[in-house]
Amino acid sequence: MSAFGKEVEVKEGSAVKLYTGVENFRVVAVNPTKEEMEKMYDRELNFTPEYVGTTKVTDSDGEREVDQVRLDFFLANEDNSITTKVQFYVANTHHRSASGKYKCINSFGRDIWLEEDAIKTKTLPDNLHWYNADGVKVAKRGEAEMISFLVNLLNLPFNLDKVSDVSEAYARIDKEEWAKIIAGDVTLLRGIVDSTNNKIGILLGVKTTGEGKLRQTALNRHTLRQFTLSSSKATKYKYILKDLDEAVANGALGNVDFGPRSLVLGEHQLEATVISADNTNQTDIFATEDAPADPGLAGDQDWLGEE
Repeated sequence: MSAFGKEVEVKEGSAVKLYTGVENFRVVAVNPTKEEMEKMYDRELNFTPEYVGTTKVTDSDGEREVDQVRLDFFLANEDNSITTKVQFYVANTHHRSASGKYKCINSFGRDIWLEEDAIKTKTLPDNLHWYNADGVKVAKRGEAEMISFLVNLLNLPFNLDKVSDVSEAYARIDKEEWAKIIAGDVTLLRGIVDSTNNKIGILLGVKTTGEGKLRQTALNRHTLRQFTLSSSKATKYKYILKDLDEAVANGALGNVDFGPRSLVLGEHQLEATVISADNTNQTDIFATEDAPADPGLAGDQDWLGEE
């Protein structure tokens, strides 16, 4: 005997709004556990977040597999009911360019490319006299971008000539703490986030996945201090646009729409990007061409700080 149950009215669900442009956000969590995420989303999750793993990297020292941690900073903007996150992947290894220079970082979170001798002696060439060598060391891959995020969140002094104690501008994580972070212990980062009520300026974008779905995303290469958004300067977004243009020119972000060049926050127009071989891959814009390892580095490498 055929049978049908009682009709259940079909109701249209509310469409998820996606945004492009710049807005200020609070950081509400760092690498939350499954339980913490369920509390944030007010629902049960069918997965457990995994933040640590390994990755293969290639530079002029060749290809190698190294430990890596993903750092998820969850963001909220209550005024516009926007939630998203910005991600940083930090690999426990250096980045050596095709010319043999290493990406380095100083005590204030500012990065630079230096040759081996300059790093070991902490003596900079004459043409780099403007760079402060305080605490300079070889940076981990992804470290500079993540530290820059924290510097902007905390609104740390930029002009060291205007502070009586330069330690007020310090933005460094020591070797022991990095070992903990790489292993998944983000206690230090959570403490930093909990210590401030500041917000951070984030450029929102809408990413088209390989399946044609739209996802809210955020640019992690360049963030802004809270006060930037309210600035009347016509050039306030000059450097974030420069970084964005360079990334696109190098083959990255081809499947992400960041909206008009004004970077004014707005609801995304739902026009899916056509995915092709030209824009599917998120190219590593810092990558260098493959090259054989330098035999001169086969000995003691303690100065790299990667133990």
